[in-house]
Amino acid sequence: MDNVLKNSAVDYATATILENRVDMSVAEWIGGAGNVFLRKQFQLERLPYCARVYVIADTHSYSREYWMKSEASSGHEGNWLLGGSFIKYRLSINGRLIGIGPFRAIKDGFPVLHSFDVTSELCCGDNAIGILSRGERKGCAIILEMMFADGKIRKVVSGSDWKMLDANDIYRPVCWEQPHIDQYFKGHAGPGEYHEHIDGNKFPFGWNTSGFADSSWTAAAVFGAASEEYELAGMDNYALTKVAPSTVKKLGERHYFIDFGREVVGGIELDKPENGGAVELRLGEELFEPDRVRFQMRTLNCYQELWTFPQSGGGTLAHFGLRAFRYAEILNWQGDFTSSTIRAIAVNAPFNYADSAFECSDSSLVKVWEFCKNSIAWTSLDVYTDCPSRERIAYEADTYNTMLTHFAVEGNTEIARRTLEYQLRHPTWPCEWKQLAIPLYYEYLMHTGDYDLVERYYETLKNEFSFHYLLKNGLVEDFPQRIIIDWPPSEQDDYEPGPHCTVPNALVYYDLILLSKLAAYVGKDSDADKFRELGQEVKDSFNAKLFEHEQGLYRDNSNSTHCSFHANMLALCFGLVPEDRIESCLKFILSRGMVCSVYMAQFFLETLFKYHRAEYALKLMTADNDTSWLGMIKMGATVCCEAWNPSHKCNMSWAHPWGAAPGNMIAKGIFGLQPLTPGWEKYIFEPQPGGLEQGKIVIPTPGGKLCASFVNKCGEGLKKNIAMV
Repeated sequence: MDNVLKNSAVDYATATILENRVDMSVAEWIGGAGNVFLRKQFQLERLPYCARVYVIADTHSYSREYWMKSEASSGHEGNWLLGGSFIKYRLSINGRLIGIGPFRAIKDGFPVLHSFDVTSELCCGDNAIGILSRGERKGCAIILEMMFADGKIRKVVSGSDWKMLDANDIYRPVCWEQPHIDQYFKGHAGPGEYHEHIDGNKFPFGWNTSGFADSSWTAAAVFGAASEEYELAGMDNYALTKVAPSTVKKLGERHYFIDFGREVVGGIELDKPENGGAVELRLGEELFEPDRVRFQMRTLNCYQELWTFPQSGGGTLAHFGLRAFRYAEILNWQGDFTSSTIRAIAVNAPFNYADSAFECSDSSLVKVWEFCKNSIAWTSLDVYTDCPSRERIAYEADTYNTMLTHFAVEGNTEIARRTLEYQLRHPTWPCEWKQLAIPLYYEYLMHTGDYDLVERYYETLKNEFSFHYLLKNGLVEDFPQRIIIDWPPSEQDDYEPGPHCTVPNALVYYDLILLSKLAAYVGKDSDADKFRELGQEVKDSFNAKLFEHEQGLYRDNSNSTHCSFHANMLALCFGLVPEDRIESCLKFILSRGMVCSVYMAQFFLETLFKYHRAEYALKLMTADNDTSWLGMIKMGATVCCEAWNPSHKCNMSWAHPWGAAPGNMIAKGIFGLQPLTPGWEKYIFEPQPGGLEQGKIVIPTPGGKLCASFVNKCGEGLKKNIAMV
């Protein structure tokens, strides 16, 4: 059952895991701020039985902290845009890239320890460790620990006996000087990134191999013993995957177009042209005309760089940091250019494709499911991230949609746990996003059975995220953070915010009901009763103050006569609507269609299946129009976008996994597979085929993989089957 909902009761900020703990104080911080090459050569007379490298690096910093401030969270450090380099080191052993890091720390100020198994990388004789570091303060600290068959241990640790080369004039963080296109603003490389105009004439090719001559390098700059506490990474290191081009096309003299056929979060490896020279590299997620890459992206990233190769000698050049792209253009290339000349190196959290499968009688729905599955596989980093280009923030709303689909398509729950812990210390600014913390912990518990995490943070959820302390006469009149309704703003259906705002008050009710259930699961029976009663008070007041009798609908606020899609859909979704009002509200939202965002589509689909409107839900999931998942695919997207299309948000991201709602709603809605108790100990299987003749799905659970199927042929009735495989 490897990779099937693996759980751990580890507190990543404080726990001790003996097999991963190491005393880093024997090593010293080396490298310091800026780009530096670091290397250490050593000899082995015999091969070790096992060997691991342990690395810590500078903690991440943030910019624009004030964006995250609010009355309710003024004590938290900001989470808005990474201020320093996102990737701080690339580790090599004997010339082979072993891994990159570190993850963002859950608890600010703690470096994150990563370890890498390098047993198979070492050889008898000369060996070399190489670190390309992009530090903010002290750089990194490294220990190579080797155990031999006789039990003896040898360590190679970072210190002044390492060699160092300043690389700031090799990876030149300067602005690109070519003109912009189509009057679009010429942006930056993105949060935690720098333009990398690599000067291959100065690049020390072979620097991370044992035969390299480093006599001209200086002794490594040292910044004290690495004696401070650190966090464990808490999940497996980044997986590095080579992605070959699916298309290489010559556009003109020395000009080539490359399509990798999929979204890549990572960078480029480019082999040397025959005679060297300066090569312009352009990357992007979309095209602005056939075979021309929109490298000045809608997100305001600019992926346009100059790499200079030496005329003689030299070799491959590669990005240090991460970009988000599908396409590349190469200009001023001298000599032959083939598909083997260039590679994309994707950087993602590890993902096991074999954990899930889906087939059915509608090929369009299968295509949408695969689209959603890839959205998780190709965009997940150290935490669930809204997009890898513009922000890299762990927004709660993004996490809700992303996590539910992740649980439906892959069994690794560690990234979910890590994200939830991170977000409690780094909350974001929208009111409803903060309100989604309780649903996140509830869904996490139900899918994983990890009571430990809920027990640890229950009081925080109750006191800081439920807003029950703001209730007055059953509703919250004014909320402490900006109310967002939906995102982007163009998708708000002319919603009128005001006193007793309907959407966040619906979430107050939902939070109280889920908090009551969480309280019961962690043995807080009096709290469970209290929050259940408070929830009923909210429901009563909600229906008394916010229902517009003439229209038979819920209005946007207590002073408004406007009845929006969002107010009524969420009232239905969260169970606030009495039986005698359900039909009028349902009729209204069905008449509107997909007037909400790709984010809010998650709740819309949940509502449709909740009230047995599966045929309508299936119609939305397989639609081929400008507000559909197939519409995104037709635009050229290979993972879900931030908005349905650019007319809905002109600066939208083309890699935004919060749009992957069908990935979980196919399992949850069409197959009716849902846990009834934490960890899937009890579950339901109540298919709503919605017109599908047959379907089969495999999903991961803590107890193994569930394989469910149904046949729904006219005149034969619904036949269903389920088994653990």
